[in-house]
Amino acid sequence: MSCCLAIFHKQLGDLVILEPTLRRLVQANGQQLDLITRSGFKPLSRLMPGVNFRSKPKAKVYDKLWCFDDRHKSAFYSFLSRAREKHLLVNPCALPQWYHFRIFKTISAPDPGRCHVSQYYWKNSLDSEGGIYGPPQLEPPPREWAFPISSRNYLHVNPTSGWKSKNWTQEKWVITLNRLAEHGLGPIVMTSGQQKWQKEYCAVICRQVNVPIECVSGKTDMKNYLWLLWNAKAVLTLDGSASHIAAAFKRKCVTLFGHTDAACWHLNTAYSRAIVAGDILGLQFPRLTNLPHEPVIEATVKLWYDKG
Repeated sequence: MSCCLAIFHKQLGDLVILEPTLRRLVQANGQQLDLITRSGFKPLSRLMPGVNFRSKPKAKVYDKLWCFDDRHKSAFYSFLSRAREKHLLVNPCALPQWYHFRIFKTISAPDPGRCHVSQYYWKNSLDSEGGIYGPPQLEPPPREWAFPISSRNYLHVNPTSGWKSKNWTQEKWVITLNRLAEHGLGPIVMTSGQQKWQKEYCAVICRQVNVPIECVSGKTDMKNYLWLLWNAKAVLTLDGSASHIAAAFKRKCVTLFGHTDAACWHLNTAYSRAIVAGDILGLQFPRLTNLPHEPVIEATVKLWYDKG
C-alpha cells in the first residue's frame, strides 16, 4: 500500500469540488490520504471519508504528493513535504513559476474545455485510466454542530459571495423572497460570510421583506454553516460554497450565475438547478445584476414542490 498527500489552499467551494479527486486517490492508494489545507476547513474535511486534515507538513515520507493549486503557500508546503514523487495539477489559466519546476516532478495544466472543474481534477489526477467519475459528496455533519434556530424544513438563502461581482441586487432579493413566501415557501433562514459588508447586505434585505426571516448572517462558524445547509429543505444562493456544499449533500438547490461559467461550476441533477443570466438575456456572461427575478422565482417554486 502507498500513502499520499494532497495540498490545496483555494476557497471553500473549490475544496468541495476537489472531493471526487481526493476520494479517487484514497481508493487508489488503499488507505487514508493526508490533506494540507486552510485551518478553517478542518470541519469540511471531516465529512470526506478517508481524508486526514493537516494544517502543515510533517516528517512522514509519502509515496506521492499532489498539489492542486499554484499558490505560494501550497508550493512552499510542497517543498517542505517529503515525498518520492511530487505532482502539480492546476487550472489552465494558472501559469507555473520558476520555483514550481524545482519542486515538482510533473506539472500539468491540460485544456479542460468546458467540463466541470471537479471532472477536470478527477480525470487528470492519476496516470492510469479507469474508474467512474462521481460528483462531489459529503457525509452528514454530526448533531453537535447544530445551530440553535427555530425553523424546520426551511429555505436556506445565502445571498452573498466572497466576490462582490457575483452578487445580485438587494431589491431583487426582496421581491423574490416576498413572492416565494406568497407561494408558500418557508420558513426562510439566511446566512452569509463574516465580512462586514456581507452582514450589512443581508440586514438590508431582512428589513425590507414583508415576511419574517431567521437571519443568522455572520453568527455561524464553519460547523454551523455545514449543519444549516444539510438540514435545509432547499437552498437558494449564488455561485459559491453554499451551492457546492448543498449539491454534495444532495439538497435541492437553485444557483444564480452571472459572468462565471455555469458549465464549469455547476452539475445539473434532479435536485440542482442553475439560473444562468446569459441564457435568459441572450448575452455571453453578463453581470448577475442584470438577471430578472421572475425566472428565479419560477425555478425555486418548482424545485421546492418537486417530489422527485
